[in-house]
Amino acid sequence: MKTHSILFAALIGATLAASVPVAANEQAGEPVVAQTFMGKTYLNGGIGKDEVDFMHRTAHEFPLRLIFSERKDGEFTADVSVVISDARGNSVFELSNAGPMLYVMLPNGKYKISARFKGMTESQEVTLSGKEGKDLYFHWKGTPKQ
Repeated sequence: MKTHSILFAALIGATLAASVPVAANEQAGEPVVAQTFMGKTYLNGGIGKDEVDFMHRTAHEFPLRLIFSERKDGEFTADVSVVISDARGNSVFELSNAGPMLYVMLPNGKYKISARFKGMTESQEVTLSGKEGKDLYFHWKGTPKQ
C-alpha cells in the first residue's frame, strides 16, 4: 500500500509538472487518468469494476471526493457539470462531464460545489482542513429505470 501511495504521488507530481494527462497506473491496466485543469489535479471515473476499485484505492490521496447518483435505486451517474467556487465566489475548478466519481486536489479552505444533471442543480458547501478528506454525495431523485 505504501508503494502504491509513493507511485501515485510521483504520478501526481508528473501531472502537475507537465500539465498533461498521465495514466494513473498503466502497468496494472487501470483506466482512470489523473489530469490537471485550472491548476487542480483530479481523477474522474468510476465506470466499471476496475475504475471503481482504483478510485476507492486512491481516495485517501484527495481531500475532496464527490459521488453522483440518481433515481430511487441510487444508480451512479456521469455527465454531471461541476463548478467548485472558493469562499469569495471565484470559480477554482470546473468540469462538464464528471462522474460517477470525481476526486479533486484542493488546498484547505471553504468551497461551494454546484453539480448540474439533467437541468437540475444541487449545491453543497464544504470546509477542507487537515489531512482528512471529505466525501460529498449528490443525488438526483426520480423513478427507477424500467
